[in-house]
Amino acid sequence: MTNRTLSALFILTLCITSIWASPRATSKGGMQIPLLRLKLVLNENNYDDIAIGFLSTATTQYNNQLDSKYLPGIDSKEGLSSFSSDNVPLSVNIVPLPGIAPLVIRLDVQARESGPFTLDRTELDAIPQVYDVWLMDKYVKDSLNLRTDTSYAFNVNKNDTSSFGSNRFTVVIRQAPALMLHLLGFSAKKGSAGNELTWTTANEQTSTIFAIERSIDDGTTFFKLDSLLSNGSGSYSYIDKSPMSGGNLYRLKMQDMNGVITYSNIVVVDDQTTVATAESNTLSIYPNPSNGVINLAIRQNAGNSSSIRLSGLAGGSAAQLYDIKIINIAGFVIKSETSANANWQSNVSTLTPGTYIIRVVNDKDKSLVGEGTFVKM
Repeated sequence: MTNRTLSALFILTLCITSIWASPRATSKGGMQIPLLRLKLVLNENNYDDIAIGFLSTATTQYNNQLDSKYLPGIDSKEGLSSFSSDNVPLSVNIVPLPGIAPLVIRLDVQARESGPFTLDRTELDAIPQVYDVWLMDKYVKDSLNLRTDTSYAFNVNKNDTSSFGSNRFTVVIRQAPALMLHLLGFSAKKGSAGNELTWTTANEQTSTIFAIERSIDDGTTFFKLDSLLSNGSGSYSYIDKSPMSGGNLYRLKMQDMNGVITYSNIVVVDDQTTVATAESNTLSIYPNPSNGVINLAIRQNAGNSSSIRLSGLAGGSAAQLYDIKIINIAGFVIKSETSANANWQSNVSTLTPGTYIIRVVNDKDKSLVGEGTFVKM
């Protein structure tokens, strides 16, 4: 092991010690942050390794309080470092875990002579399962899933500068769409103690914040009633003990472990004990998540019209027109169409990855038919 590797590991230990109180740290015989270690191996006597740690309060730029600059070894036959986003080569690189957008960390591989090498994943500890971790090889257009595989063999050709250096390898950390926070259902009803809201989720872990929001002006504005921290149970409830007279519209504002915010469908409760769940009762959006075409099915026969007030579809006219809008989480309308068909399709491949709202309005009387969300991968 080289002296620079020992120095880097010592600095990493100091970094870990200094952030023991961090909520991102996890316990494993002591406190530590999520960690990935990679080793460049020429042979049993010549190798170099780096550490990439994950801390919510870090940035991707070089920080001399957390990161350790890479120091080339004297007369070394190999060298491995990772780059900060401001292009500083590092032996220890502390960064935040990514949100919706992937985190790409560029590696630098150096070799004195041509020959075979391996990149070994020697440690992958406490990185939440929601994240995929990949080693990407631009030179031969190959990749390695670092969660399931530990070693990648490759060759360096000193006559071909693309086979080594800082433009061949990257580490990509990204959230797996199937393991992201998903709202499975959100409903409401009038109860003896107030309006009772219930919802079920998947993959919320114990760091999701649910903010319960209410509107009394037909959804024009919402204000926060309260917030709850997830406990990993997948099932939650809340009672609005002081509802306003008339119609009360509710929605959830959900903030995941990385601060990414998404919204639920809207549900309604009024003095006549009417309840609506726009996404589950009147709208079906699939596939969700999607990377291309999404389909919207509007339920035209929503059941007992005395219990569904959002749709306005029960007993409706065959000439019903729907005003359909796709809205981003900032509230801007991305796409707007009018359709006479209860089955609607749209290609969303050009949208930026993230969460979007589909809002359907009765074009005749401008009443809300339903609202749902989808994730663009």
